[in-house]
Amino acid sequence: MKKLFLIIEHKVIRRFLYVFFYICYKLKLKNAFFVFFYIYIKFQINYKKIKYRNSKNLPIVLTFWRQSFLKDQLNLYSSKSINLIMIKPYVWATYTRVFYPKYMRGQIKYHLTNDETSNKIKKDVENFIYTVLKKLNNRNTVDGFVFGNVDYMEHQSWAGAAKRLDIPVVVLMCEGFFTKYWYERFINQDHFLNKTKFIYDKVFVPGNTSKNLAYEANIAEKKDIVVTGYPRTDTTFEILQKSMSIDFEKKNLIVLIAFNEPNYFSDNLWNEVLEKFINLCKDNKNLDFLIKTKKDTLTEEILERLTVEDKQMPNLKISHKIDIAEISNNLKVVISFASTFLIEMMSSEIPLLVPIWDDGMKSYSSGATYFDLENKSVTYTFSPNELDLEFYKLINGNVKKLSDDERNNLRLKRDKYIEPYLYKIDGKRTEFVSKEIIKLIK
Repeated sequence: MKKLFLIIEHKVIRRFLYVFFYICYKLKLKNAFFVFFYIYIKFQINYKKIKYRNSKNLPIVLTFWRQSFLKDQLNLYSSKSINLIMIKPYVWATYTRVFYPKYMRGQIKYHLTNDETSNKIKKDVENFIYTVLKKLNNRNTVDGFVFGNVDYMEHQSWAGAAKRLDIPVVVLMCEGFFTKYWYERFINQDHFLNKTKFIYDKVFVPGNTSKNLAYEANIAEKKDIVVTGYPRTDTTFEILQKSMSIDFEKKNLIVLIAFNEPNYFSDNLWNEVLEKFINLCKDNKNLDFLIKTKKDTLTEEILERLTVEDKQMPNLKISHKIDIAEISNNLKVVISFASTFLIEMMSSEIPLLVPIWDDGMKSYSSGATYFDLENKSVTYTFSPNELDLEFYKLINGNVKKLSDDERNNLRLKRDKYIEPYLYKIDGKRTEFVSKEIIKLIK
């Protein structure tokens, strides 16, 4: 049913909207454009009142649905402090095609087209949106905006119009933290080096590393960059807190977070870790093993390398689709290298094994990982044999049970590890972000 609706949404509704938006924009039918958005927003407001049985008149904050921002948006959607309304891609992506010529469309292209003709197009779009947004604001259907990144072109006209109307616009940077290597790549993009002027009131970032990143990339002044953490981590926190109440001895799932990508600069390490993981799977048929990948192509790449016998092992699964909620209660050990998943796992007491040898150590030295070898809140393994040894220590219960003081010390070390990247993982980030937005709404 869901698949059918998506087909209708993309094949039928989008085509209809394209014609509608084209006529509205070319004939300057701003009232028709306003009526569409007024009905679209009011429908969602009333739907949420019925679904959540909430009659309170919360501030209405608009956002553009984006896959990279979706986990944060879904948590903000359930906030009891703001009424988040999501504008779907079949709406915003469709009118973008009408408003902007093809050469201008694109996250970076938009900001690099500053000739006289392009600037006029941008201004014409902003003026069109301004009239519509003013009417929406007067009808109490928009009090603010929250976007997933500073440089998505689809946000610019709405942000510019909102600025003229004193409607607050904030960005929660979904590209918020990087390793040292990718940090440099990010801030040296052309539109940042050109000191593009962004027009948002505040930029929310997940930690101090991303605060520095936003400042160095000329995204905002330091006074306008607020460290908030990520709403998405509230879900992780809740899931992991529940899983920690389950006896470690009763769990039997071993997870390897795949790093079979060139961006990690550790091909040799990956090859050896994969081989070791498969052997552990063969030798421990009483345990379940999962290789979690980022996307389907990376899953296929691993499957192509395995033998027929390996792929048929009943206790091995390889997938990019599995969510942490599906596996958390059975999660015994995580093996990971340079993964953001590793940082989120720091909010638990789950044993974390980090393989780091050969080109993995070179990757660490070049700044392409999140590691800090001085922080002993994870177990670093410096050879295949050491990985084997530490794994069996955990599985056979040869690791002594931590005292309360030792557990508190582990918690402090892991919190210190988390802080530069995700500030806090404490289940309170959604409401913190919501309240920071409310502060800006007059």
